[in-house]
Amino acid sequence: MAGITAVSPVSRKTAIEAVRHPRSLNLGQASLGFLRLGISVCTLTTLACATDDLVLPPGAEPSQIELVQQGNGQQGSAGMPLPLPVVVRLVDEAGIGVPGREVTWVVSAGGGSTTPVGSETNADGLASAQWILGPSAGANTLDARVSGIGTVTFTATAGGGDGGGDGDGDGDGDGDGSSPSASRSTVSADPTAIQAGSGTATIRVTVRDEAGAPFAGAVVTLVVSGSGNTLTQPGGVTGPDGLATGTLRSTVAGTKDVNAVVNGSVQLDQSAQVSVAEGPPPPPPPTPEPDHFVFRVPPRDVERDERFRVEVALVDAAGNVVPLSGIEIYLGLFQEGNDGPSNTLLSGDRFRDTENGVAVFNLAVTRKGRYRFRALSDDLPALGPHGPEPFLFSSSFKVD
Repeated sequence: MAGITAVSPVSRKTAIEAVRHPRSLNLGQASLGFLRLGISVCTLTTLACATDDLVLPPGAEPSQIELVQQGNGQQGSAGMPLPLPVVVRLVDEAGIGVPGREVTWVVSAGGGSTTPVGSETNADGLASAQWILGPSAGANTLDARVSGIGTVTFTATAGGGDGGGDGDGDGDGDGDGSSPSASRSTVSADPTAIQAGSGTATIRVTVRDEAGAPFAGAVVTLVVSGSGNTLTQPGGVTGPDGLATGTLRSTVAGTKDVNAVVNGSVQLDQSAQVSVAEGPPPPPPPTPEPDHFVFRVPPRDVERDERFRVEVALVDAAGNVVPLSGIEIYLGLFQEGNDGPSNTLLSGDRFRDTENGVAVFNLAVTRKGRYRFRALSDDLPALGPHGPEPFLFSSSFKVD
């Protein structure tokens, strides 16, 4: 070890950091030599023991999962939650709690369940769950697992009730009802018919024991057939009335069978049916409001008596064609410099109805000159920002 000290003054704390995160530290070649030699002759534990002031840095990786004894070794009634939650603590190498890590609770014997099945460690590294014992008297075990770290196991003992009967729930004892009954428990839906996409059915499960009495403290899980379903599970264990409530919605029509499983192992004999009907078709998109005319195909320079095409469109404020049909639009021909129309110089039909918002004209002008068209409609008396009358002038064009 004397050779190690002579190589570099790097502290043991820095050495430990470099062992754990070798790329995070900028060490000189001598320091790296120290690390290589040090690691070859001693362990991280030996380094830690060799100094009194070594403290692992905050935020270190989890080292182990610890069982908190107050939740271990409890006794309770079969099928019922234990009086105290089970609690574990995840710590790093310095014994500091590690937050934000997932703890998975797995029943390893006895057939019970937990609420929740997975929980996250808090700021102190603690995570907890409510343990519901299995339906039969005897030993129960529960594992708390953290991926990559390890597992700890809790034990509990389930009793068979008050001891006055044989505890098998078949009616020949004192009727203590120590476990949920698959045949006496009920499942119902209200309403039994809903509309796809909008309706909601409430699912009620009443858990009873073999004597027909309400069974408290049971975890109820709903299962539904078909597709397109949104199923809300009950929010907690059953109360003194044995009741657990969830909801069902669906976007797909059909008959939905709703079943219930109690404490992860008892599937109830009864089920509920919800009929989901096709919803009404969605309303058509609103028709945009017409705002003004545009010459989608404007007039062009032509020869006298030459046929040409003009298209006038009805559009909204954004310039999109409003697909209205049957709106009559008519054109007026104005010779440049004249305020009055010269419609007698037009050949062709200057009155046309729109089809999907567009009126199409095929026209000719019988006299040479320079002209403009004016588009009007009596069916739309107050169009947009283009004046008190619904009209629009085209660009000018020449007739030779």
